[in-house]
Amino acid sequence: MLLHIEELVVANSGEDVFEEVFKLLVAKLWDERSGNRTRFHTQSSKRETIEVIRRLLREAENAWPGILGMDLEPRLSPEHLSVCVEALARHSVGGANLQVFDGFFEYLVTKAAKGAKGQYFTPRHIIEFCVQVLRPTPAETVCDPACGSGGFLVHALNYVREHEHLSPTKIQQFCHRNLWGFDLDSRAIRIANALIIIAANQGLNIIRINSLLKPTSSSPSPNDQSGHAHHVNQSMLCIEDVCRSRRRHHLEFDIILTNPPFAGEVRERHILDSYKSGVGRARVERDVLFMERCIQLLCPGGRMGIVLPHSKFANSSFAYMREQLSRNARIIAVVGLGRNTFLPHTPEGKHIICKKAFKG
Repeated sequence: MLLHIEELVVANSGEDVFEEVFKLLVAKLWDERSGNRTRFHTQSSKRETIEVIRRLLREAENAWPGILGMDLEPRLSPEHLSVCVEALARHSVGGANLQVFDGFFEYLVTKAAKGAKGQYFTPRHIIEFCVQVLRPTPAETVCDPACGSGGFLVHALNYVREHEHLSPTKIQQFCHRNLWGFDLDSRAIRIANALIIIAANQGLNIIRINSLLKPTSSSPSPNDQSGHAHHVNQSMLCIEDVCRSRRRHHLEFDIILTNPPFAGEVRERHILDSYKSGVGRARVERDVLFMERCIQLLCPGGRMGIVLPHSKFANSSFAYMREQLSRNARIIAVVGLGRNTFLPHTPEGKHIICKKAFKG
């Protein structure tokens, strides 16, 4: 279905496929969720159809602030929009834990941009397995420092909702206080925010940031003592800076669930020198640094599930990473995943490490 919608949007439009499909999906989802009679369908005229879609987008933005940003205007022509609406109207996008939105992220964003960065859509049964093993509770903070579309965070939310039977108010508080996601991909951040807002009617702490940056003596604080924001370069902020500005007492995270990007190498000297894995090395693969970073972000006794390539467990060149891991954490399990798990994106096998950090 998404392939067909993409083809329709691309044909003769010249518009950004991500933006226009995203608007159509939000309008369709709001139409399904709003409780009114179905409005997402072709009307008596093409002009009337585009006016209905505009109205649905405005209503969705009012109900879910921030989900669409500033651009509420469909960019497709009335004729082109009517064709796309007719094709999408036959399908439901709000069921099965919003898997259509997940599929949208997997197909459009992964295909177009993320594969070259080694960032692949994590199959939802793998996410579900990790969450089931770590069993988050409403009192625990959950973080994904490479959150992508927010799959781990959404499943952690669903787990808490299903097993703790929390009220809608408690669910919103859990999202606001306890769920944290960070990623450099701006479109992935938008999808993650959309999924959480729609799932819980509550935004959460999903921030675009370079998670590999660590606190330094020169790092600017996002707020001064009076609480007024400084004008700082956001690209220089780290996770700790953001958390201190939003949590009065930030004491790391109880749970980390993540599938960090693995392609490419980090060569920036100021980043490498802040990691034990990077000192004295000209370049280090990103997932090696992410492993060390995640251990640092965990509180004493915290738990983590992380997806890593098979090479990190088998190659002698990464023995130093495995030794560092065994010194800093108690490994509960290493689960091998089949080579086909991440096809068609990559044939490389992966492993999940489920581990608990040592108590300090």
